[in-house]
Amino acid sequence: MNGIKSDLIDKGFAFPDYENSNMELAKEVAEGHGKLIGGKKKRRFLIFMDGLGYDLLKSAISNSKQLKKLSSEMQIEKISTVFPSFTPSVFTSIDSGKTPAEHGIIGSPLPIREYGAMKDMFSLPWSPSLDEISGQSETKPIFPVPDTLLKMGSKKDFIYMQFEQVVRKNEQTYVYSKINYTGYISFDDFIFQSIDIAESDQYNTVYAYIPDIDHAQHMYTKTSRLGLGITQLMIERLMEKLLPKLKDNGWELIISSDHGQVSSKREDTIDLDAKSEILKYLRNSPWGTDRMMLFDAAEGLEDKFEKEFNKEFSKNFVLYDSDEAIKSGLFGSTKVDDSLRYRFGTHIAIGKHNSLFHYRYPGGKLWTSELSGHHGGLSKEEMEIPLLKA
Repeated sequence: MNGIKSDLIDKGFAFPDYENSNMELAKEVAEGHGKLIGGKKKRRFLIFMDGLGYDLLKSAISNSKQLKKLSSEMQIEKISTVFPSFTPSVFTSIDSGKTPAEHGIIGSPLPIREYGAMKDMFSLPWSPSLDEISGQSETKPIFPVPDTLLKMGSKKDFIYMQFEQVVRKNEQTYVYSKINYTGYISFDDFIFQSIDIAESDQYNTVYAYIPDIDHAQHMYTKTSRLGLGITQLMIERLMEKLLPKLKDNGWELIISSDHGQVSSKREDTIDLDAKSEILKYLRNSPWGTDRMMLFDAAEGLEDKFEKEFNKEFSKNFVLYDSDEAIKSGLFGSTKVDDSLRYRFGTHIAIGKHNSLFHYRYPGGKLWTSELSGHHGGLSKEEMEIPLLKA
């Protein structure tokens, strides 16, 4: 059962630690206690900074005179994200308290039988809709009820701070009808609103999401002057402007992330198209992320698929039987409900180093981004994230 885990670790991958993860962090904030949090402070300000890997934080600290003092102001630890290290997968786990094996949101595009099609997860709210929960929808909920977030938001002294574009996408969902939330239009707006909250007596728990660092790495790479500079600037501003106000008003600041990133070049890209021999052994098109792809081999052709895949791609990807991957605990729980099992296919391929797939659906647009930063895989850069507390 642990063969895949040992093999991945031996190959230099970071196997997810679900007991010491961002999913558990959110649960413990919701419950108001726990080993990751410590202490008995009542007021907690929890921030998830999208794309802030542990290695990126260390680089930001080493390149900033101001941040070199960070370790004296905040406790810095390394924790794990869930797998795949992909934003919809991770935040579904953070908000619901369920592992990817339990909720089945494991990539984009993703086959959804209720829709009879591959669906782009970024076009959907990351929470069940009001119609789905009430039974008025023709399809059953794709996303689980966000129990952890609802538990945090069950009291009137809670507020959820979310980027305005995400708010607009999610406003008709069940969770937004049940909790107090506010949108912000820029990082400066976030800082000003956060200071107002810190200085008021209205709230005791804040849950906030910031997307900017992820976007900067996608565009410029994390090692570029712009990518690293934006990361440094944002953390410096939090330390300079927000942290003193929180400390003065009895708050505990907690910062973590959903994943890190790798920086890939064109030579790291493996083209997968109609000319690829492996496609003839599949029942349908592959899916997942460009760093982690799932395949559904036709019955009786599994061995031929594996042989052909390893012949073409073993230099850049590791391939496993998805049953064995599930049993290893890669997706959290070691069992997947029958209603979700099809989403995991028969095989999973995980990118080595900075490798990623380019895939073009027949007659469709190219499925992968032309961006520089990528995530969704199992590298230490993607899986290891920081936990900061003050």
